[in-house]
Amino acid sequence: MLTEYAVLDEQWAVRVPDHLTWEEAATLPCAGVTAWSALTGGEPLLPGQTVLTLGTGPVALFALQFAKLLGCRVVSTTSSGARADRLKALGADEVVDYRRTPDWGQAVRELTGGLGADLVVETGGPETVEQSVRACALYGQIALLTTAGAGKAGIEISNAAYASSLATIRRVFVGSRTRFEDMNRAVAAHLVRPVIDRVHPFEEARTAYREYATDAPFGKVVIGIDGADGN
Repeated sequence: MLTEYAVLDEQWAVRVPDHLTWEEAATLPCAGVTAWSALTGGEPLLPGQTVLTLGTGPVALFALQFAKLLGCRVVSTTSSGARADRLKALGADEVVDYRRTPDWGQAVRELTGGLGADLVVETGGPETVEQSVRACALYGQIALLTTAGAGKAGIEISNAAYASSLATIRRVFVGSRTRFEDMNRAVAAHLVRPVIDRVHPFEEARTAYREYATDAPFGKVVIGIDGADGN
């Protein structure tokens, strides 16, 4: 909500983890909860299993942080060497350059000893879902966040990709209040800090939206409100 004041039903709000600033807390309701739901809404993930995240969008970065919190191995994709270094700094165990390796699904399988990823957090949509299926373990999971993408009207998966796995594809759209509170307990217990690319003052809201749309930030772009200095 881009507003200084709002009247909310008490059931619409949750407690902010004590160690977070308001700017950090502002990143949680959509991207954070979506990533948490992708990781925890299906078959339980076990420590040592492999999670694949795509790119460096906010949901992918939260998924990387939460997967490490859960004790998982994380493989991430990107097309930037600088961003690969930042992904590794966040905890990614392996990073695959999807431009240099168009068949990155096979690369993920090779990095996992031929087994594939136990869970793919699929943030790319129609343009990437076939490779995600190829990257997935035999009975793995794909948490599908979007079915829209440039150049394709919907999801298309070849017979060859289908034959490579018996993965379950599960649609994810944000999450419930209960999941939000579960996530916040984990964030508080492990002192997780969201990745923020930049914070703009309230009067620069238009600039913030423009930069978010054109600059491909690493992490969230936040619009701050003067005086919001407590929890």
